[in-house]
Amino acid sequence: MKRLLLALAAAAALVVTGCKSSSSAGVDKLTQELLSSSKEQLFTKGKALMERKKWEQGRKYLSFVFETYPNEPEGRESLMLVADSYFQQGGTGYTEARYRYRDYLNRYPDARNRDYARYQFAVCYDREIERPDRDQTATLEAIQQYRNLMREFPDSAYAAAARDRIRELADILAEHEFSVGFFYLRKGSPAAALTRFTTLEERFPDYGQKDKLFYNTARALQRLGRTDEARRYLERLLDGYPKSEYAGKAKKMAADLPAPTAAAAQ
Repeated sequence: MKRLLLALAAAAALVVTGCKSSSSAGVDKLTQELLSSSKEQLFTKGKALMERKKWEQGRKYLSFVFETYPNEPEGRESLMLVADSYFQQGGTGYTEARYRYRDYLNRYPDARNRDYARYQFAVCYDREIERPDRDQTATLEAIQQYRNLMREFPDSAYAAAARDRIRELADILAEHEFSVGFFYLRKGSPAAALTRFTTLEERFPDYGQKDKLFYNTARALQRLGRTDEARRYLERLLDGYPKSEYAGKAKKMAADLPAPTAAAAQ
């Protein structure tokens, strides 16, 4: 009995010792550092890691600062630095960056660098746009976010860049519209093609390839038997873009069209 009691006591001691060891091992070095350092120290270390492009390590420190001190200056800047780190990584990082910029905009309506966050939020969508023949959801969202920036901060240093980019993105949307119309034209659906082409002309008056648009609009009209209208588009092409690569084709097409009807001649 005495030996049994001694054995049980020894086993209990081993269990207690083991629990203490497990508890100490469970608190890793990083956790100890996060819990024992000031927010200033953690912010400084996280920022330094970011500057050396050690993204994942830096984000551990800065995320802790933001989550623990969200209303302190260090907390605000930590969230912005985390967003910037994802942005600089590119690729799938743009999606992660967008979430952080949006979080910043929602949390800090009076932030000093809010216009920067708004601009970066738009650029994240901009970096995710597809080719003109693909889905244009990201393009539309980028335009909307650039417009939000210009409306909220018309005097921002980023407003001019946003305005220029809106014009460029509008051309991408217009080119998407043209590509759909051109697809219909090639597939033998001139009426559907014409609808796309005329919609493009109405919605995007500054489209940069009107010579191409006018030529293919004329082709659609010709196939629909609306030759007088087709001729007018060819004339617009030749008058406005005499040196266009489509000018020679337009002249040949115009020569092959039947004579204008009496109504068109009036």
